[in-house]
Amino acid sequence: MDFLNPWWRGRLEEDPHLAKWAESPVRWIPKWVYEVDLTPFSLHFLLGPRQVGKTTALKLLIKRLVEEGRDPRSIFYYSCELVSDHKELAEVLREVARLKERWGVASALIILDEVTYRGSGTGR
Repeated sequence: MDFLNPWWRGRLEEDPHLAKWAESPVRWIPKWVYEVDLTPFSLHFLLGPRQVGKTTALKLLIKRLVEEGRDPRSIFYYSCELVSDHKELAEVLREVARLKERWGVASALIILDEVTYRGSGTGR
C-alpha cells in the first residue's frame, strides 16, 4: 500500500497523477477540493465519465490536506483496480485499520478509487 501513498514518505511529487498535473500547461483544481466536508464519518462519492480527472482531483485533495498540515499517515488512498473482489477489499481495509493503530492516527481519511472498476475479461 506504501507505493500508492508516497505522501507517507514526504514524497507527494512521486505520485504519477500529481506529477502529470504539475507538468501540465493548465493546472485546474476543481472547486470541491477546497469545499468538501471531511468531518469524521463523512461519506462522499465522486462520479463522472472515464478519463476526466477524478483520480487527479482526489490526489489534489490529498496534496491540499498534506500541505495544510494534516498528518500524511492519516490519508489512505487505494485503487480498487488492484482487488479482485469484496473479500480482498475487506482485507485492505483491515490493513488500513492496523496501520492507523500502529501509527497512532486518531482519525483517518480513506479514499477508495475506481470502486466500480471492471477490468476487461476479469469477471469482476
